[in-house]
Amino acid sequence: MKKSSEKKITTLKVFKAIVFIYSCVIIALLIQTIYGWATGTFDTEYAILASCAATYCTTVAIYEDMKKKDAAKQSVK
Repeated sequence: MKKSSEKKITTLKVFKAIVFIYSCVIIALLIQTIYGWATGTFDTEYAILASCAATYCTTVAIYEDMKKKDAAKQSVK
């Protein structure tokens, strides 16, 4: 039988993609907030920025924990 060369999508890879996308969103929100605060051209939503930042920190913490567990699991094998 042939071995499948198909790559499996793991939870760790999904979290890595989520963290990357979330990083881009947080940077854009931060730039928009600073620009709006500095110029006073539009109202900035600090609550949205704060809640997104808290969610980002949680996501990164879960991702780092998953990486540690995966590395420990790989070293046992």
